[in-house]
Amino acid sequence: MEKKIFMLLLIVTLGACSNHNEYELPISKYPESFQIEVNKLPEYIQDKMKVPTKFPFNVELLRFTTTPAYASVEYEPVDGELSDKINLSFTTYYNNKIDSPKRFESIELSNGEKAILKHDEEELKVLEWADDDDVQQLAVMFRDTKVTNEDLKMMAGSLMTVK
Repeated sequence: MEKKIFMLLLIVTLGACSNHNEYELPISKYPESFQIEVNKLPEYIQDKMKVPTKFPFNVELLRFTTTPAYASVEYEPVDGELSDKINLSFTTYYNNKIDSPKRFESIELSNGEKAILKHDEEELKVLEWADDDDVQQLAVMFRDTKVTNEDLKMMAGSLMTVK
């Protein structure tokens, strides 16, 4: 009987530990200024642009940058304490060349795509993968807090086209 109670408590504890908070920022919640800037881009680029919509912490759009080679979105954590500790950017590169996966740890995304963990350092994680003939890159710089590979997978798995 004691073993059953112990096992039940262990399962509940592990389940609670693995339950990440998930915050959403659907495309409809991106500011109107973002949509105005996106609409200025050529149609073929608008069709390629994607952004994450789920995050391990609550975020808002900080800035949007575009060049002929890429579009990049930076996010600011809503929590004032985290805003000094986390920098998050998502970039779509308009080419399909990623570094050799053999040099990096491979991570399977929720859609079955293989991504490479280009950087897995104490304060930086960069996940990169090919997607519809483009390269997607999710970069998170952090200090005094933790961002896991599961957090990266969740964000990468939540991509939605902007258009």
